[in-house]
Amino acid sequence: MTIRFAAAWGGITPVITQPLCPRAPLGASNDNGRAVSVHTKVLQRARALPEADNDEQLLIDTLRHFARHGLAAAAKARAKAEMASRTGDDEARDYWIAICRQLDRRMAEAVTRDLSVPG
Repeated sequence: MTIRFAAAWGGITPVITQPLCPRAPLGASNDNGRAVSVHTKVLQRARALPEADNDEQLLIDTLRHFARHGLAAAAKARAKAEMASRTGDDEARDYWIAICRQLDRRMAEAVTRDLSVPG
């Protein structure tokens, strides 16, 4: 994504002196509140897995995994979670889902739903 900067004229006069459409609100707002409530059940299952927010070792492992696989790291973690689930290794499955969650939250929710991880 390109970021462009436009400085004010002379530092005194602002670039936009008046809004082009006076009725349009100028404040930013979050318009995806409904989309979050749709996935409440999936989020509850995802939260049932061990919290990984403050786990320093998990962060180190995630960064190493990302260094090995680059942008495909989340998909590789998902594949390893699916393989661990097929072999019946629940601990490894949860570990790889946690790594996937660090890299791509939506993919981790999808794999949690697909593997029917109890929550």
